[in-house]
Amino acid sequence: MASKAAAIVALVLGVMLSGCHHALTAAPAPAIQRSPSEKESRTPAQQKINTRLLYELYRVRGEAKQKQVPPGPTGVKIDAAGRALVDVRAEVTPALEKKIGTLGGTIQSTSREYRSIVAWIPLKKLERLAEDPAVHSIMPAAEAIHR
Repeated sequence: MASKAAAIVALVLGVMLSGCHHALTAAPAPAIQRSPSEKESRTPAQQKINTRLLYELYRVRGEAKQKQVPPGPTGVKIDAAGRALVDVRAEVTPALEKKIGTLGGTIQSTSREYRSIVAWIPLKKLERLAEDPAVHSIMPAAEAIHR
């Protein structure tokens, strides 16, 4: 009787293993195609720009829904002319300062030591500024807290 039980167990294991072999050699399931996220689809220039600034830019361009920009304030200071107060992290040079002016920006302060230019820059010109190889990043400018 023990040999009969062993034969049944061997038969069941054989059937199970043959099924496993088939499962192991079957072609893998195709990869799920997904659309790239907003962040994954950014250009090299956009990758230098802070997300909050990009959200404001997308809103100005009418792309907020398409880019899935969350509702609510970003905390970016924007003036009536559509310029954002930003901190451009870059080697401070006369050429870069001139470029900011050419793009319609107004420089508030510069620091060669900290590689920083604080300026009002039109939102729609941020990408052109970020394309400059001297620019490392563009972020909303920090402001003093008055109590």
